Amino acid sequence: MKNVLLTGFGPFREHSVNPSQSVVERLNGKKIGGAKITGLTLPVSFGMDTELAFVAIDALKPCLVLSLGLNAGIDGLDLEMFAINHRYGATDQDLIPIIPDGPAAYFASIDIETIVKAAPGTKAPIRKHSYAGSFLCNHIFYQTLHYTASKQSNTKVGFVHIPLSTEQLVADKSNTLPSLPLDVITDGIRFVIETVLE
Repeated sequence: MKNVLLTGFGPFREHSVNPSQSVVERLNGKKIGGAKITGLTLPVSFGMDTELAFVAIDALKPCLVLSLGLNAGIDGLDLEMFAINHRYGATDQDLIPIIPDGPAAYFASIDIETIVKAAPGTKAPIRKHSYAGSFLCNHIFYQTLHYTASKQSNTKVGFVHIPLSTEQLVADKSNTLPSLPLDVITDGIRFVIETVLE
């Protein structure tokens, strides 16, 4: 049976719950599109994220690595088209290379256009976006693409930014930001995986 590695991140900053972790936990062990899903929650720490992810990639030899991250403020699922070789350094104004002398960018190796064209029937808005910022989301995306490329692997790699879950906004007694029910977010990620594996 084929393997899919699905990663998310743990809580960070003011967010006591990270919906990317919740989705990963919900889909861990499930079978989607003829593949077994292995869910992995990564720490919010440069270096520790890739340390865990690379071990899992080597062990599972997945046909797909799909990473998830929270982008509070969006109202749908954003499929990132590429990852850039930079990240925050000591401050949010200090940008440094992720890999010195590495390629300036990598494009996602999943077929984003096909996913977006097939998405109108889903409950979650699914759309293409540019790149994943300068924090851990872009970091794990770039590093995973670089790692699989260095091994000349056929593993497909993608990244999806997801919104806050409605459940956590209710728990936090906040309604100032857009959100989607966790079931809808999870079904959207399931759809992305199914479409990639078709």
